[in-house]
Amino acid sequence: MLPTLRVAGILFILSGTIACSTTPEDSQPPSFSSSTQPVESSQQDLAAATREYSHHAAELREMARRRQIEADVLAQKDNPDMEKVQAKRDLAKDLLEAAEQSEAKARELRRRVPHGMVQ
Repeated sequence: MLPTLRVAGILFILSGTIACSTTPEDSQPPSFSSSTQPVESSQQDLAAATREYSHHAAELREMARRRQIEADVLAQKDNPDMEKVQAKRDLAKDLLEAAEQSEAKARELRRRVPHGMVQ
């Protein structure tokens, strides 16, 4: 049960970090009351959010890779604790799923960035 709580905690923290660094999916870009504020600002924010989601996905994939290596090393020991090995593998699987969700969000946001804009 402890590894499950750890996975839930990691995913909760990562989702909070992602949510704080980007705008919600269905929200409209902020409207600016001043006409001096460039329209590209919201496009730049969108591009920045896309980069951030991609970065988080890469971090999650790296964490998953490390947990899988740890599981493999534990499994090779004499008389391995298979419960710990399985917990590491489950954590790696959960991290990969979270990475895929983050990458899917990045792809979705990337579609909303105007063509020709450097990201």
